[in-house]
Amino acid sequence: MNEVFASLSHEMATAIDTASPAVVQLHAHRRPFAGVVFGEDLILAPGHAFDDDQVVVRRADGHTLEGTVLGRGLAAGVAVIRVPSLGVPPLATAPEPRVGHLAIALGRTWSGATMATVTSVAVVGGPLRTGRASRLDRVIRVAQAPHGALTGGALIDGSGRALGIMTGAQIRGTTVVIPAELAWRLGQQVVAQGGTRQGFLGVGSTTVRIPERQRGGRTEQHGLLITSLVEGGPAEAAGLLLGDVITVFDGAPVREPDELVTLLRGDKVGRAVTVTVLRGGVAQEVPVTVGERPRR
Repeated sequence: MNEVFASLSHEMATAIDTASPAVVQLHAHRRPFAGVVFGEDLILAPGHAFDDDQVVVRRADGHTLEGTVLGRGLAAGVAVIRVPSLGVPPLATAPEPRVGHLAIALGRTWSGATMATVTSVAVVGGPLRTGRASRLDRVIRVAQAPHGALTGGALIDGSGRALGIMTGAQIRGTTVVIPAELAWRLGQQVVAQGGTRQGFLGVGSTTVRIPERQRGGRTEQHGLLITSLVEGGPAEAAGLLLGDVITVFDGAPVREPDELVTLLRGDKVGRAVTVTVLRGGVAQEVPVTVGERPRR
């Protein structure tokens, strides 16, 4: 029995040693989070962790570098960060696990040290709705509650390959994990589509349901209520007002703030686009020239 335990312990420690270089620590304006290297000079990390486009990345060896947020995969709540000359090999992926498989959750403590816990796969399934208009087609849930040091880190198998990305979301005491195949694919899509420029309207907004009699003859049932305007920003300059409800941006319906962020990404900066708003129950089309998101 002692030999079996010693052998299992050795194999787990070896798996952690294999994978840990690809699990880095990220510093923005909020608390540190973990991130996972999934491509050359590319990191997947929690999308809500960053208020700005610039991120400080701390490698496992303690060396720090500066990275740039390329964009976000909003359905999964992840961001992609590019770090020139990161010098860390990407983490290899493993096939989807089965319920009952043992796994290791791997992250970074506040000080940057490796943190690892052994857990089991409790659920493999999907889809999981992540917003009014977004969902994850596939999810893994592991038998432990979320932990800050593990959020953004990797769930790995016994050979140190990635099974998924740990999130801070929980369902009945289990942590939601984004499967590696899905997370890596979403990351590559962000790289292909996101670019380095994030458009900027200068509005704060929240989702609202629009009563039928106030839809101004349009079919959209939900929109974005403008709750704040940046002074001198593109929206204010175009004449948008507090209390306007944005229903369409550049021909695409918008129901959640994250959808608007996605639509503002890529080649929108400097372009004049049409924003449809409801004002006093009347639909109006307002031309707005998209600005570039200010850097802090």
